[in-house]
Amino acid sequence: MEARVLLKCGECDVTREIVGEIPDEYTRSFLDAVEKDGWVPRPAGNNDLICRACLLKDYEGHESVDDEEKVLGRRNPLEP
Repeated sequence: MEARVLLKCGECDVTREIVGEIPDEYTRSFLDAVEKDGWVPRPAGNNDLICRACLLKDYEGHESVDDEEKVLGRRNPLEP
């Protein structure tokens, strides 16, 4: 049986199709997306996946880039 799903980045419009015979080709197709294109679960997300570009752009170390000012004490952590 062939399976097909479309991965969509939770932060941008990038997509990647996962397709193949279950279980081997389908699993290899997903692993290929992870290894070559950098798809990962969004940090602290709700099971969304994000592409490598968004991961590198928006997250740094253990905190998101937009939280850096709060972590360094330059911005009130109670403000969004």
